[in-house]
Amino acid sequence: MKPKKKPQRTPKPKNRYRLILQEEGTFEEKWALRVKPGQLRWLALGSVLAIIALTYVTVAYTPMREWAVPGYTSSETKRMQAEAWRLTDSLSRELDVQSRYLKNMLAVLEGRVPQPDFSTESLTAAEDSGANTDALRNRSLEQLRHRVSEEDAFAVGEPGGLADAGIWMSPVDGRVSDAWNPSLGHWGVDLVAPANSPVKSVGPGTVIFAGFTAGGGHTVIIQHSDDRLSVYMHNSRLDVTTGDRVNSGDVVAIIGNSGDHSTGPHLHFEWWESGSPVDPALRISLAP
Repeated sequence: MKPKKKPQRTPKPKNRYRLILQEEGTFEEKWALRVKPGQLRWLALGSVLAIIALTYVTVAYTPMREWAVPGYTSSETKRMQAEAWRLTDSLSRELDVQSRYLKNMLAVLEGRVPQPDFSTESLTAAEDSGANTDALRNRSLEQLRHRVSEEDAFAVGEPGGLADAGIWMSPVDGRVSDAWNPSLGHWGVDLVAPANSPVKSVGPGTVIFAGFTAGGGHTVIIQHSDDRLSVYMHNSRLDVTTGDRVNSGDVVAIIGNSGDHSTGPHLHFEWWESGSPVDPALRISLAP
């Protein structure tokens, strides 16, 4: 017997798909595309990649990224942040300057010599070189005191010396009872005058302090041009407030005996230039 032949299997026809674009009302075929299953997968993958690429380009290179991407910082926001940082830095520097200024004013009220100003660059250089900052400050302060004492000793004809005395008037019509003596910590002169005598501004300027201190009593400090200060202590009352503008001869207070460092009615008057005390007799004509 002959062996039976196995029946041959008829190969299944491969599935093919047809993508058709029809008009809705008439169902007229407008466009058709035949694809195989494998081609359909690649077509779907290509479509997804194209959508992703289009979305990326739209978000990355158009203004949509400012609201489409959570946490994205726009260029305007970055500019405002940079401006805010700049203003913060400026305010920080200004606060530092004001802090040093107030410390110097406190030193004036307490009869001490204010610390000289040091720039950040100089201190940084000193730290980098391993120098002792405290020693640097002490040396600079001693040099400043020595320079001030030399200028006061030879002040005739020098800028800010006796040649400028004519523009400053006496703060009170009285006599000097205690002269300038920095070796004893007496950074001004004491002027004795009758009770209720008016205390006048020695020149035009701005009142930067008008208040009560423990040592100086009722005190007025006036800022003049060229970084000059006049200080009026131990008054019985004040006739100005902080921020007032005054002219030469304007009444700022009434002579008195206030404060812990006063032993009788008088005016303690001080004169400061560039943060250093100067003998008022070198700048102002005072009665002996």
